[in-house]
Amino acid sequence: MVAIAAILVSCDKTEKQDEEPVNLLESTDYSGTLTVNASSGVFDTDSVKVSFNVTEKADSASITLFQVKFTPRMPITLDVTVPGIVVTKTEKGAVLTCERVVPLAMGGEFPNHTVTDFEGEIVDDELTFSLNFGATPTFYQGKAL
Repeated sequence: MVAIAAILVSCDKTEKQDEEPVNLLESTDYSGTLTVNASSGVFDTDSVKVSFNVTEKADSASITLFQVKFTPRMPITLDVTVPGIVVTKTEKGAVLTCERVVPLAMGGEFPNHTVTDFEGEIVDDELTFSLNFGATPTFYQGKAL
């Protein structure tokens, strides 16, 4: 009888666990590879830190790329923030989208490098996204720190 009661209690706990969200979204830092398809060729930068900052309702977020260059000839590195990303929760994590938004860097907007076609996802501890900075296709893949 005790064994049967233990089995029934453990089954009840499993069902309750299944009702909870699989992956709760929270602000997280990632480290990974940024790939830029510049007019001068493909440019990869490893160990790029990205901060994913979700709003309190977890329905939108911003992504900040730290100390990045978009071509090898670029004389400085920048911290660039992409605001206004729509977050849609899925069973495995989240889908991230944004059709068009002006990125922020160096204390202001950069309309000449408007972000278009932002698509990404978070699955487990991995963040991936692609977007265009102006006419420059860019891709990121990173793991949570």
